[in-house]
Amino acid sequence: MLEITNLAKHFGGVAALDGVRLSVAAGRVHALLGENGAGKSTLLKCLSGAYRPDRGEIRLSGQPFDPRNPRDAEAAGLRFVHQELNLVPGFTAYENAFVGRPYPRRFGLIDWAGMRARMDAVRRRLRLDLPLDIPVRRLSVSQRQLVEILRALMDDARILVLDEPTASLSEAEAATLRKVTADLGRAGCAVIFVSHRMDEVFEVAQDYTVLRNGRTVGHGELAGTTRDEIVAMMAGQALSHQRPAALPPTGAPVLTLSGFAAGPHRRPLDLTVSSGEIVGLYGIVGSGRSSLLKSIWGATPAASGGIAIAGRALPPSGIAARIRAGVAFAPEDRRSTGLIMSHSVLDNAVLPRLPRYRALPRLPVLSRPAMRRGARAMLGAVNAKFGRLTDRIATLSGGNQQKVLIGRWLSPETRLLLLDEPTRGVDVRSKAEIHQLCRDLAARGTPVVFATSDIEELFMLAGRIMVLAHGAIALDAPAESLTRQDVLTATFADAKGPLTGLPATSPRGGEEGLPR
Repeated sequence: MLEITNLAKHFGGVAALDGVRLSVAAGRVHALLGENGAGKSTLLKCLSGAYRPDRGEIRLSGQPFDPRNPRDAEAAGLRFVHQELNLVPGFTAYENAFVGRPYPRRFGLIDWAGMRARMDAVRRRLRLDLPLDIPVRRLSVSQRQLVEILRALMDDARILVLDEPTASLSEAEAATLRKVTADLGRAGCAVIFVSHRMDEVFEVAQDYTVLRNGRTVGHGELAGTTRDEIVAMMAGQALSHQRPAALPPTGAPVLTLSGFAAGPHRRPLDLTVSSGEIVGLYGIVGSGRSSLLKSIWGATPAASGGIAIAGRALPPSGIAARIRAGVAFAPEDRRSTGLIMSHSVLDNAVLPRLPRYRALPRLPVLSRPAMRRGARAMLGAVNAKFGRLTDRIATLSGGNQQKVLIGRWLSPETRLLLLDEPTRGVDVRSKAEIHQLCRDLAARGTPVVFATSDIEELFMLAGRIMVLAHGAIALDAPAESLTRQDVLTATFADAKGPLTGLPATSPRGGEEGLPR
C-alpha cells in the first residue's frame, strides 16, 4: 500500500531524515518506533504534505505520491491522528470533525444535524462516552484525544496513521482503540501505529520499522522479535528494565493536607508526604488525580481544608504563593498549559525563575547573558537536545519539550515536585532519564508526587502508591507490598473510604516478587 525509499529532510544543517525506508502492507498494522527525535514526526509530516522532503520517493499503491499539502494527503485516503492535538477550542466535537472538510448541506444551508449524526454514529459504534455538543476547551485531554480519533474514523481510510493515540486515554478507552485498530487492519486498511508502550505495540501490530537519528535501523515482523531487541535498536544499546530499590522517606513532612477537598464535588482527604518520598497517584479518568494536583498547585481553589508546605500554611489558591513556598508543577498538557509554544527554548527554560536573572537587584531588567548561562546549565543537566536557545520550543521533540518542562524546576528552591503524566508521549530512553531525575531529587530530600495512567510506570517509579476513586483515597500503601491486581481492585472500588480488604504489607504477587 505504501512504499517510502531514501527519504531525506534537512532543517538548516541538521538532517531530520537521512535515507529512511518504510514499507506498509494493506490489511496490516505497522508499528513505527524510535526515540523522541528519531525522525518519526518528521516522516509523518512528509507523508501528510505538511513538509516537502528534500529527496527520496513515496509510492502509494504502486503510484508516485507527492502531497503538496495536507488536503492532497486527505484526498488520497490518508487519515492522521497526531500526537499533539489540533482542535479549535471554541468548536464542539462535531464542528471540529469537519474542519478542512466540505460541510454537508441541506436546502443550501449547512446541515448541522447531519454533521452531528455522522460523528455520533461513529461514537456509538465504538461505544465511547463523549459529549459532542460542548466546546472542546471544556473537555479533558483524554476526551479531546477521542475527538481526534473519531474525526479520523468518520469515513473510509486507505491508510490510518495513529501517533501516540493512547498516551492520554484511560485503560478502558485504550483497549477499545486497540480493538478498533486491529479490526481496521483486518478490514484491509493499512495502519501505521506510533507508540512508546511496548505492550500495546506487540498486542496490536504485526510489522515494525525502527528509526534512529533519522535513519531506518531495523524492520520486520514482530512475531520473530523480542521487546528487548526492539528497545536495543531504538536506543543503540540495551537498556535495563530493573526497578531500582524504593527510597524510604528521609525526614519531616513536606506536604500536609488536612480535610482537603480539591473541588466542590470532591470528598475531603488527609495526606502527608515526607522528605525523600516518591508518591504515585493512580486512577481512571475522572478519579480526581489531576484535579488534586492542580489544587495543591493552587491553579484551582480548594473547596475546604488546609494545605501546608514544611509546616507553613498556604492560602486555598494562588500559584505565586506555591512558587514562593518551593512547590513546582509540570502539567499533563504541555502545549496548552505547560509551555509557551510560540516562544524560544530560552524563554521557557527560565520562565519560573525570572527574578534570579535580574541585571540589577530590585529592577525589572533581565540579564540575557545570565539567562543563557542558566538555561544551558539546566538543559545540560536534563540532557535535553536542541539546536539554538533562540529556536522556538515547538521545534523540539516531545521528549525534549518534556525535559524542559520538568528540568526548569530543578533548583535548590524546589521543596516539592508535582508531575501530571510526566512521561506522556516520550520514548523509552527519555522516560528512563525522567525517572532518574525524580529519583535524584528524592535522594536529595525533595519529595515527588506524580499522577500516571500507566500502571507499569507506577510500579517502576513510585515508592508509595495511592489509588484515587471518585475523588477519595481508595488505597495508600508501599509499592513493594502491592500487586497490580491490588491496584486495579482499588481503582474500581466504591469510594466510601480507604480500601480495607488489602493488607498493608501483603506479599507481592507473581513469580520472584515481580508485580503482576
